[in-house]
Amino acid sequence: MDVMKHYRKPWFIAGGWAVDMALGRVTREHEDLDLCIYREDAAEALQYFQEWDIKVAVPGENRLVDYEKDSDLALPRYCLHLFRDKDFVEILLTEREGDEILFRKNKQITLPANDFALRDGEGRPYVNPVWQLLFKSLNPREKDHKDFFNSLPCLNDQQKLWLTSGIRTMKPDSEWLVELAD
Repeated sequence: MDVMKHYRKPWFIAGGWAVDMALGRVTREHEDLDLCIYREDAAEALQYFQEWDIKVAVPGENRLVDYEKDSDLALPRYCLHLFRDKDFVEILLTEREGDEILFRKNKQITLPANDFALRDGEGRPYVNPVWQLLFKSLNPREKDHKDFFNSLPCLNDQQKLWLTSGIRTMKPDSEWLVELAD
């Protein structure tokens, strides 16, 4: 919150922390903190973090390159790694069209902006956990399974339907579909 307190565009806590924020408790250890912004606000974020060392993750190559110009953020790139002294921030760029948020891996999967962007009891912004769980379902690690099973009892019917539909589209053989059907 301290790092982002003067940033004037929408931003949200993402990843495993978003799941824990929705649950209202810490359920596991987290290696880092991911933030999410809308891609259209990338220029403002780059200006905001101008004093930081800015790297861009290259999808599928497991490497970072220096940010030098706007084209360095062209799709399919979607992730900034920001470094300053001992501080590190990872920012995920998310697409939206109007009031719909587009799932990066399949733009036919969308979520209304008012369902995507949530706030906890202290007013901290975070990404709806079903959005995170859909990403996590594609190649789940142990921590992703833990996030799913911790979240499952707290998901409402609408969230379960959205997540089920997304997983059926993206990974129809997912074992999570059986759990969601119960």
